[in-house]
Amino acid sequence: MTAAPPNPLAMALLPTARPGWLTPARQIVAEFEGCVLTAYPDPGTGGDPWTVGYGHTGPDVRRGLKISQEMAIAWLTADLNHAAGEVFRLLPMAGGWSAPRQAALISFVFNVGAGALDASTLRRRLLAGEDPNTVVRSELPRWNKGGGRVMPGLVRRRDAEVALFLAGGPSHPVWPPGMVGPTMRPTLAPGDHHLIANDINETMTAWSADGRKLWAIPCLCRGQGGETQWRSPRTDTPPSLFKVGRVWRDYETLGPSPAVVPAELVPFGWFFLELVDQQGLSQQLGRSGFGIHGGGSGLGARGSWAPYQELLPTWGCPRVHNADLRDKIVPLLDRGTIWLSVLQEAG
Repeated sequence: MTAAPPNPLAMALLPTARPGWLTPARQIVAEFEGCVLTAYPDPGTGGDPWTVGYGHTGPDVRRGLKISQEMAIAWLTADLNHAAGEVFRLLPMAGGWSAPRQAALISFVFNVGAGALDASTLRRRLLAGEDPNTVVRSELPRWNKGGGRVMPGLVRRRDAEVALFLAGGPSHPVWPPGMVGPTMRPTLAPGDHHLIANDINETMTAWSADGRKLWAIPCLCRGQGGETQWRSPRTDTPPSLFKVGRVWRDYETLGPSPAVVPAELVPFGWFFLELVDQQGLSQQLGRSGFGIHGGGSGLGARGSWAPYQELLPTWGCPRVHNADLRDKIVPLLDRGTIWLSVLQEAG
């Protein structure tokens, strides 16, 4: 004999502990879904899926179905638990968030579905370690359309979810295990870019203010010391948040000696993008003079000016290939502010 499926009403009335997110999630979803106790067709299609209660759909909902208010609440609770499970599966870090933050994204998934979250830029940016407040503030309002048109109800709902999320407390950066990075995030305006230098896998990635990944290039933030000795002079770049300040375009103003560097290498000469520590970590460690640059005296004149010179440890400045510096990073200066987060080995 096959066991009957659990009755959602009975399950909702069991004296079990309720998660902290349940009350705020029920409040925001109930506000925007409303409650209809007789099944009605999908407003967008005039047919399937049939809906009842607080936006509940599924094979148990059919034409002519009438339910009680208690059943509507029970189905809402079951649907929210399902949405919560998808949020925590797709965004594991959400398990450590406050209840309002969790409730905001559970409401979002209740509305758009787990598949939308799975494929979203919102999820990709959060998994990349970006500031959750910044990501949610910029990404959630984009989900405001139905049938290709902006829907005022969805605009209000996304605004309410963002407000609920932001009320959940200050932003705390989350970096992958084994890594240490800045304790604050950049404040990105349109046109700004966020570079993330990961000294474990020796890459630098560029992200636009709206969360698009632009490129990834080789990068070295190594100094003259061990992998976890960034607190000492002449070692790795400190794991802080920097902003690009002054820029030296030496190849345009100084140029190499023609006797040692062929003319075709001159366009790949030195740039130096000064880095201003936004956290003050460098100053606390008694360190200064950081900048993104390419060429280096350890390679000799010709090697320093080559387009794809070897990346060698210095005294901790982020190093990239001259060609990448010229063609990928420097053009971003004309669009807005460049921010840099440096990730180092924890230790």
